[in-house]
Amino acid sequence: MPSFPFLSTAASELISEEAFHGYGKTGGAAAQGGLEKLSSMGAADVFNASVIDDSMAECCLSGLWLLHNFLDRSHSISQDIHSPEGSYWHGIMHRMEGDFGNSKYWGRQVGPHPVFETLDEQIAGGWSYNNFVDACQQAASSSTPDPAVHETAVAEWVALFEYCGTCAVA
Repeated sequence: MPSFPFLSTAASELISEEAFHGYGKTGGAAAQGGLEKLSSMGAADVFNASVIDDSMAECCLSGLWLLHNFLDRSHSISQDIHSPEGSYWHGIMHRMEGDFGNSKYWGRQVGPHPVFETLDEQIAGGWSYNNFVDACQQAASSSTPDPAVHETAVAEWVALFEYCGTCAVA
């Protein structure tokens, strides 16, 4: 399980195997206590250091809401972040809700991104945002879950969260 040294203790408790296991799955429940902890947390509460980039801090908060499958709350945060990273979280949220065309739109708003390079190195066969949206759409229409799609979604979440968190704090 990944660790993020920039996280506060409260935020670290939200990053769990249980959360990753249910992440993005239809009917996936929030990890135990996720709603209570997240509801009382502002972006600055996510970190154990001073925030130097409020936008990136908000991105991390949006990502935590997504990790726990609270799409509406994540959406209300990410749609107000006018940066490539905000667009990226926004696109992931639309993909998770099954609005694949809208997800691709937001993916185009991201443009070239360092997280794409990270994923290209990690994912067998390389990384393409649009190809992954297509794979998610295909998986959503299948009656059999595709573990590779879930593993890729988790890798993407981790890479984007790491990038945003590292940029958010001093």
